[in-house]
Amino acid sequence: MYVIPVRLSAINDILIPALIMLGAALLLGVLIVIVSNIFKVPRNEKKEALMDALPGANCGGCGFPGCEGYADYLLTPGANTSLCSVGGAECAREIATILGTEAVEPEKKIVVLHCQGTRDHTSPRYEYLGTQSCHSAHNLLGGPGSCTYGCLGFGDCVAACAFDALHIKDGIVHVDREKCTACGQCVKACPKKLLKLLPADATVAVRCSNEWPGARTRKVCNIGCIGCKRCVKECSVEAISMNGSLAVIDQSLCVHCGACVAVCPTKAIAELE
Repeated sequence: MYVIPVRLSAINDILIPALIMLGAALLLGVLIVIVSNIFKVPRNEKKEALMDALPGANCGGCGFPGCEGYADYLLTPGANTSLCSVGGAECAREIATILGTEAVEPEKKIVVLHCQGTRDHTSPRYEYLGTQSCHSAHNLLGGPGSCTYGCLGFGDCVAACAFDALHIKDGIVHVDREKCTACGQCVKACPKKLLKLLPADATVAVRCSNEWPGARTRKVCNIGCIGCKRCVKECSVEAISMNGSLAVIDQSLCVHCGACVAVCPTKAIAELE
């Protein structure tokens, strides 16, 4: 039987480079361990507990860039523990327990659109062919609607909502109160400032933002506030005042009697769904 001779030098040509590479890998591994220990970031157990307590929605409703940003803020002395509307009262209590402070529950709020200008109540002023965005349309003569105070209906607020609580129907946005967390991102997204946060116990609101004189409002929308002041005279607790030609309800004074709804001739004041 013929045996193929193997030269020792050939074995060395393979073995020596392999050993060198193995040694370099081991050395590199040791260096990585040493460096990682030197520059190791200390574990912050309190921040980790806060992150577990927060809902992880990262909606920015607290005013900080996501839940981690709020957790970092909570670690500062005197931090407001009631800014997470998504987590609500339970989250606020957990945060207070972690921080060893007294629990302050966030005020429950709802988002309300101050406009009822659906296609049945108003009409377009011109055909808009631009970018399908509320901000873009608003920059073109206030938008295509006859009422330049009305909802544009292109859904910038819908896109801003992380909870699928807003939908466009009949040309205006509608809020699903069951899904809404009152994070306020839709409020920031509306170029006309038609979406507003109200106390959760609010039952009525002036669902209009038009500040034109009544005669002009009537021409463009049959459900707008015309400044007749009947609601002001009817309110027994003086919760309603006038901002020019627009009625405004002070929700802190309102007793939810519904008298203003009954006397409003255009139904601009409406009960909240």
